[in-house]
Parts: sequence; C-alpha cells; structure tokens
Amino acid sequence: ENTELLSTNDEVKEDWQLSQFWYSKETADALARKAMNAAGKNGRIACISAPTLYKHIKQIDPNYSATVFEYDRRFAGYGEDFTFYDYKAPLSVPRELRESFDLVFADPPFLSEECLTKTAVTMKYVGKEKMVL
Repeated sequence: ENTELLSTNDEVKEDWQLSQFWYSKETADALARKAMNAAGKNGRIACISAPTLYKHIKQIDPNYSATVFEYDRRFAGYGEDFTFYDYKAPLSVPRELRESFDLVFADPPFLSEECLTKTAVTMKYVGKEKMVL
C-alpha cells in the first residue's frame, strides 16, 4: 500500500462516520503543551484516537517523540509515528510499544462502556504511569 506522507501542516478533514471531532487550535495547543510538560523534555507521548494532539505536539517541536494510534489510515501518512489502532482489539498493538510511553493521552471515539474500557486496556498496556482519558 502506497501511503503519501503527511506534514503536520496538512489539513485532514473530520470524518463523522468515524466519530472524529478535532480540537480547536487553542485547545490543541494548550493540551499539547501540557502533555509535553507532563511527559518531560525527553518523554514519549502516545496519542490514542487523538490525531489533533499529535499534530500540535509536532508543530511545537518536530523532534518530540509522539505516536498517533488511530483507526483512520489517512494518518499512516505520518510514517513511523503512526500505529493502526482499533479499540475493539485493545492489545493488537506492536509488542515493542508495551510500557514505552511516559504519557498516554486518549480521546476515545465513542463514550460507550465498551469503548472506554477497551481504550483503557490499551492505555495501561502502552503506558508507564501517566494517563489522560
């Protein structure tokens, strides 16, 4: 599959069928700065179902270590920073990512108990200790 690389300046439209709703620029910037501060200068952040947060972290510091876990394969354009994620299979992420993130930020696409519970399983799997749901 040939995926075109995305820049963090590229606009990706919300897909309501995937229950996607982007943060405003102000909100995304504030969340990104707080997440980066919480994870630390050399920290790693997992953005689960939160591509807007990932985008703003990279706009603030292109070298900051962040990974976007996302069902929408349009974000595969972020290259190695993209990990396909389906909340219905919460442990189907690469093993090498287990307990590798200093901060895990998740914005589940649905507020159902199933979605929240399965997202929390993924968060615990990839995170060290700091988590925001």
